[in-house]
Amino acid sequence: MFDDTLMVTIAVVTLGHRKLQENQGRCLKLISGLVIEVLGLALIAAPQLLVF
Repeated sequence: MFDDTLMVTIAVVTLGHRKLQENQGRCLKLISGLVIEVLGLALIAAPQLLVF
């Protein structure tokens, strides 16, 4: 849990110092949406794949 918190904190601080262009923001939203979609489909279709 600590390593996840550290990783999110670093990402937030790093992205907070840099302003994204409009097209970069759209690309980031597209990529994050695709990741969420793939994880959701994996949870529905084959949840055993997400267990380590």
